[in-house]
Amino acid sequence: MKIPHDDLPLFPLQTVLFPQQRLPLQIFEPRYREMIDRCLRDDLGFGVVLIKEGVEVGGAAIPHTIGTIARIVDSARLDDGRMNIITAGVTRFVLQEYFNDRTYMTARIRLLPDENVDIDQVAPIVRQIGQSFQKYVSAIENVNNPEPSEGERTLELPKDPSVLSYAIAASLPISVGDKQSLLEVQTTPARLRREIAIIERELRLLRLVTERNDQMRDVGAFSVN
Repeated sequence: MKIPHDDLPLFPLQTVLFPQQRLPLQIFEPRYREMIDRCLRDDLGFGVVLIKEGVEVGGAAIPHTIGTIARIVDSARLDDGRMNIITAGVTRFVLQEYFNDRTYMTARIRLLPDENVDIDQVAPIVRQIGQSFQKYVSAIENVNNPEPSEGERTLELPKDPSVLSYAIAASLPISVGDKQSLLEVQTTPARLRREIAIIERELRLLRLVTERNDQMRDVGAFSVN
């Protein structure tokens, strides 16, 4: 796959794509059909950027300056001309200048590859976020299904710290603004630390929900018909 640094096709969206994560898209606007046709024909990546101002469909949008290069891994064209594609995030980039001289937006960009991470140095952070995320998933399952289960489901998380940081970021049910902030964090250790803080915040909220649900069940158990 080629990445045209001076003429990168851009797809502004109301979502954030992280490296090493997948994003399915349905392409229905003619301008983006043209863009995806070009990417498929010339084996090009394109940039997924969160919209800062504007809308996805119709008029122009102003994007955030940091996005992710997307690679098309699968595509299918429908009878009405729409396309379903599966994309995978490759690497981050910074948008240096964007252009509206085509039907779709293009940009001059600079890649932001992940730095090499000292595995031993980040091992304590990786262990901590693994434990925190396990507690978080268990807490969500407890809220959704308060009946006792046979045992806690053990999660299989990515071993690579950078991939782990992006997988956690993609899976957290937080606002797109918060996800964009995680994408913009410069280093893997800093991103993992930020995610630990977010998980701890979400855990506190889940504990409050659990306590409230327990209180409501207790009231219901003693209500008089």
